[in-house]
Amino acid sequence: MEVVENVAKKQRGIVDRISELPEFILHNILSMLDTKEAGRASILSKRWYGAWLSIPVLNFQPLYFSSETEDDDTHTVERFVEFVDKTMQRYFTQKYRITKMNLILPKVDEKLESFVDKWVMIAVQNQIQRMEIQIIGGEDKYRLPEILFSSKSLNYLKCCKVGLPYYATMELISLEYLILVLETVDEDMLQEMISFCPLVELDIIYKNHLKNISLPLIRKVNREVEGRSSGTMQSSLQASRLQKFVYRSCCPDSPWPWNMNVVALKNLRKLEIDCAPVTDDIVSELAYGLVALESLVLDTCSMLKCIKISSISLKELQILYSLNFNHLKNVVVDAPNLREFSYKYKVETSLSLIRALDHCNSQFFPLAISPITNAWFVKLKKFLTETNIFKSLVLNLVCTHLVVAEEQLRNVVIGPTIQTQRVKAA
Repeated sequence: MEVVENVAKKQRGIVDRISELPEFILHNILSMLDTKEAGRASILSKRWYGAWLSIPVLNFQPLYFSSETEDDDTHTVERFVEFVDKTMQRYFTQKYRITKMNLILPKVDEKLESFVDKWVMIAVQNQIQRMEIQIIGGEDKYRLPEILFSSKSLNYLKCCKVGLPYYATMELISLEYLILVLETVDEDMLQEMISFCPLVELDIIYKNHLKNISLPLIRKVNREVEGRSSGTMQSSLQASRLQKFVYRSCCPDSPWPWNMNVVALKNLRKLEIDCAPVTDDIVSELAYGLVALESLVLDTCSMLKCIKISSISLKELQILYSLNFNHLKNVVVDAPNLREFSYKYKVETSLSLIRALDHCNSQFFPLAISPITNAWFVKLKKFLTETNIFKSLVLNLVCTHLVVAEEQLRNVVIGPTIQTQRVKAA
């Protein structure tokens, strides 16, 4: 029937070139849509329908949730679960390959938990490479099934409000990207994942405080090399492949939980610490000891008081603070290869940039709240004059109005050498 339709279209001068594309291109087009929307596109022709049936990217996102209509939400969830289950069952029966699965759910109860476990099992059996699971509401009581950790094909795992199992046999030999947004976590299991997996990127956002995690974990074990006993040696240095580490915490006053071996982390290029209890000494040690470090972001770390950053490899540095934290008193930076420097803090802080590239792009975001007086602008001018490193200035002033006109602010208060990018009064 489709052949007849195509012949008729050609006779009328109509050519469906999109449907003639190779199947992998049709898969790429459909993968940009929600799985249900991709299903609607499958009615275009039998070719599109066939491509939709075997698309290796599954994107399950319920479109409508509203806490005001709980009954409607329940019905919507039930239909959504039914659709996902039928889809996953088809992939299991036909053994279609699954390269990526993105699953977004409302709160997971005991009934739904069995369905999610089943879907994860099918994904693992069908050689899943990239998996994202996000729970929108409720607590992260749902824990990933143990079978997920037997996947030898999984390369990327992102979990939001999803717990780790208490125990699982670790076989994640391909996992390079791990992103966890958690409220509770079993630290032994987290340590096992970090130690076993060949991670390139590790991003952890944790509501509570961790106690003690080693990165990487160095164990002393007995090994045999080429049939001969090598005795006791250092092992489990998988984290030496790590290139990016991001840690965000909601407990800024708890002890720093990470025991980071700077010698083993020889490939770490990007480090971001957000709202975490890192100290001056730890920052100095990490900046100096991480020989490949190119990017360092310190965002709202309330325990920092006097930062000394010395790094030959560092190219990008961001020191960002909110108005609620005012402990930082002194910052000294010695980074001869620094290209980008962003500084967001109050003008009362002492800042010294000893070495950086001549063309280093330095931006200053001064923090200020009402009342903003002339004395504050005097402090701002003094700060800019003494530091003499910033090439651009971004002002976002939280006040009812600006007394000084923008042109006056540019030429008189700040001076002609600094470019004012944005002046805004809220």
